[in-house]
Amino acid sequence: MFELFDRLMLMAKGEIIYFNEAKFAVDHFASIDYKCPELSNPADYFMSIMSYETVEQEIEADQVAEDEKNLAPRDLYAKRISFFSNAYQ
Repeated sequence: MFELFDRLMLMAKGEIIYFNEAKFAVDHFASIDYKCPELSNPADYFMSIMSYETVEQEIEADQVAEDEKNLAPRDLYAKRISFFSNAYQ
């Protein structure tokens, strides 16, 4: 089977949050509780979870963890990217 990408690198805030075979990316993020919704394009999903705007929307919709509610959007975004980076390593 032909695959468009063999390796995939995702970066945010200058940090590598994923670099491995593209076919393993969905499983990697699911293993850290960021499961790609069914019938969604994984590339679109990865872009959304890496997005500062998504963090802002989650804060506005009160969809953040209790211990994160007092964080400014930029701090919550930095925390999320750091989490992804540490989970990758």
